This record gives sequence, structure tokens and C-alpha cells, in this order.
Amino acid sequence: MLFNSFSYILFLWTVYVLFWTWRERRSLRHVLLLVASYWFYAQADWRFTSLLLISTVVDFVAGQGIDRARAAGEGRGAKRWLALSLVTNLGLLSAFKYFNFFVDSFGKLLGRLGSAVDPALWLNQSFGLPIAQPTEPGGLTLLAIALPVGISFYTFQTLSYTLDIYRGKMRATTHFLDFAVFVSFFPQLVAGPIVRAVDFMPQLATRPVFDTGRLGSGLFQILRGMTKKLLMADMLGAHIVDLAYRDADTLGQLGGPGLLLATYAYALQLYGDFAGYSDIAIGSARVLGFELKKNFDAPFKSRSLEEFWGRWHISMSSWFTDYVYIGLGGSRLGVWKACRNAMIAWTLVGLWHGAAWTFVLWGAYHGAWLVITRLVRQLLPDGRMPAGALFNVLGVIFTFHVVAFSMVLFRCRDLGDFGTALAQLGDWSRPLPHVPWQIGLIMVLGYLTHFMPDRWLERTERGWINCPAALQGAVLTIAMLLFFALRPPGLVPFVYFQF
Repeated sequence: MLFNSFSYILFLWTVYVLFWTWRERRSLRHVLLLVASYWFYAQADWRFTSLLLISTVVDFVAGQGIDRARAAGEGRGAKRWLALSLVTNLGLLSAFKYFNFFVDSFGKLLGRLGSAVDPALWLNQSFGLPIAQPTEPGGLTLLAIALPVGISFYTFQTLSYTLDIYRGKMRATTHFLDFAVFVSFFPQLVAGPIVRAVDFMPQLATRPVFDTGRLGSGLFQILRGMTKKLLMADMLGAHIVDLAYRDADTLGQLGGPGLLLATYAYALQLYGDFAGYSDIAIGSARVLGFELKKNFDAPFKSRSLEEFWGRWHISMSSWFTDYVYIGLGGSRLGVWKACRNAMIAWTLVGLWHGAAWTFVLWGAYHGAWLVITRLVRQLLPDGRMPAGALFNVLGVIFTFHVVAFSMVLFRCRDLGDFGTALAQLGDWSRPLPHVPWQIGLIMVLGYLTHFMPDRWLERTERGWINCPAALQGAVLTIAMLLFFALRPPGLVPFVYFQF
């Protein structure tokens, strides 16, 4: 079920009415949320609810085991329970998301070494594993493995629970129902934000209090997210980005100006798509009385790449910072080991995004720039970048283009397409491709609203909250009708569903 559909609006309305009807009855509320969340997830493929249940049961048991072992001073016991959680969750993630990637990469390596062995075909013949057709004529065979929607998100979410217990940041819960709701909570289940148990579990333990201001704020977030997704991301994708990045042939016809236009459009599309999802998720949770942390904070305003990762996909970047970068030692062991840790963490960020070398190199690219930034800071007085309006503007422009260039790699299907795209940067003889003026206006307005002062948005939200309920309802109804009338034909899935 997609957020950008009438069926989701009806679904959320039904859950909202029942939730607040049973607000005095904790067990009924939580059973409702659990059933609704599993039903929501089953709309993609009901078979994968079993994986969600496995992660839930294993981490609930592992969390209690870690807690008991820590209380008894049994460090080895706590490590064994944590290992159970890590092996189970990362094992499922690797099997369903990365197995074909590793098999394909290994098969290509064998081919370069002169071997004719097809690893996937060998696994099929030896163990009966199902296979799919080769991705291209004469290509290697792949196993027929479907990617469960949102597995990267809920895997890292439930892992944060056992890791935080192991680190002593929280105690294990004894309420399985509460934990199951935490893992499967439908607003952020399939594409984030990645929620920490230490932030969410206490909200489940308290009785919700209905507040019209919070309801209005939640509806405002949903409306804002729908605007980003339907009026900006989907329109730019359909009329510019998807046409330009369709394949190597279309990329080869762009020239430098065309590639620049398509990449600027893609940066805004990806932001609108993912930040739009996060806004709808946060708003949906808020109308049910729950608060999720902000996941995007005007990232293109960033003056450095460090600041960018503090504004873009905040829940994911903070997860890798806390559990991978700091887990490896962070910056405690000197600048060179800090640089090594950053490279490892952000290469894994790339791999987390997708099972392809384009994503791995995208992550390594960002890791390399973070290392360069850190080393430059070592040469500056007090380790600070120059201040002042001019340096701020130059920093924003430079950081945006560092990020935008990486998005060429992020959007290309493979390294061959990326090579074709890079070749276009040397050809500035071709004119800009024709873009309808309406789409150009959307792109200009998208960037203008992105860079508007935060206080303007805050005033707009306060004004919305203070509007009469009847006016809010009328605006929402008209806005939704306009959204669904103006969007491209069909329902366009959110980009991050593939991760």
C-alpha cells in the first residue's frame, strides 16, 4: 500500500478512529496497531511478514538475554545473545538483499580468471535453489530471490534495540506486544525514519492524550509530504529524470547541459520523494499521538558535507555514526584511524542503499569527501571553516555540487551507464533539452521553497493549526483532489522502497 493512494488515506482514517476510540484501553490500542501494521506490510507480499515476525521474536528474546547477562555480570553471555541478534538479522538481510550481488560478483571474478563456472547455476544444481533468467543475453544466472520491502529499515531498527541494551542505554522490555508494535509500526515500517527503541518504547507505555494542535500539525506534515511527492518528485521524475536516465542511449544524447539539468532535477526529485515519505510517516504517527524524529532538514542548505549528513536521512546517517563509526573507535584513536572509520562506515552506507557497485562506490565517494573535509580542518585555525556570508554561500554551492555529482552515480543503473554519463560532461555543444514550462516552474519553486527561511514554514504551520477544523478539512479535500488529478498517470512507488 502506497502513501500516495486513496487506499492509504482510508486506511489511516480507520486506524485513527479506532485508536482514539480505544485510547483508554492499552491492550486494544496496541493490538490494533500491530494488526494494522502487519496488514499494511502484507499488501506488498504477505509471505514476508514471516521475516518481520522472526526478527521480532529473536530480538525480543535476545534483548532479555542480554539484560539478564549484564545484570549477572556475564559479559560473554551478553555477547552471545547479541551475536544471535546480529547473525539472525544481518543473515536475513544478506540472504534476501545481497546474495545475488555477491554471487554475481564472484561469478564475474571467476570469468575474468578464465573459469566457466556459473555460481548460481551450480547452487541450483547442487541444492535446488530456484533460479531466474540471466539479466542479459549471455549473462550469469541469478537466483530467484525477491527483495522484501523495507527489510533494510526494520532490520536496523530492531538491531538498535539489542545494541542499546548491550551498551547499557536501556533495559529490555518484558512486554512482547509493545516490542512487536515498535518493530512493525506502519507509518515508518517500509522506508523510515529508522526509529530507536529508546525513543519510541516509552511512548507506548504512556496513555495517549488527544490534542487538536497535534492533530493539526500531523495533518500539515501529511499535506506537506504529499506536495513534495506528488507535485514535485513525481512530476520531475516523469518529465525529466526518467527520460534522461532511462538507459545508456538516452544518457549519450544529453550532452553536458542536459546532464546538468537532469541531475539538478534528480537531486530535487530524490529529496522530494524521500523527504515526502518521511513527512507523511511523521504526520501519520503524530495524528495517532506518537512523535518520530525529523529525518530531513533542508539538506541543500548545508555548507559542508558533514553538515549535509546531519540534514539528509538523519535517522540512517546517525545510525551508522553511532553503531559503526563510533563502534570502530570514532575519532578517539587519532585522525588517521578516524578517516579509516569514516571510509568503512560510509562505504557500508552505500551498500545499505543497494546491492550494486554503483551504490558501494557512491558510499565510498562520500566517505572520501568526509575524510578530505576532516583533513582540511586539521590545517585550519581551531579546526573551523572560515565564517562570513561569502564563505557560507560558497560552501553551500560547493557542497551541493559535490552531492549532485554523486547522484549521477546513485541514479545510473550500472557502471557502464555512469561512464556514459561522465562522457557527456565533456560535450557542451548540445543545447538544453526541451522541458515544458510548467515542469521548469515546479523545479524553480522546489528549490526556492527549499531555501526559504525556517521561520516562514513555522509560521505557516502555526497558521494552519489555528485554522478552524472545517477549513482544514476543506483544504485537505481540495488539495488531495488536485494532487491526484495533476500527478502523472498511475501510482509511482517511493524511490526508497527498493532499499
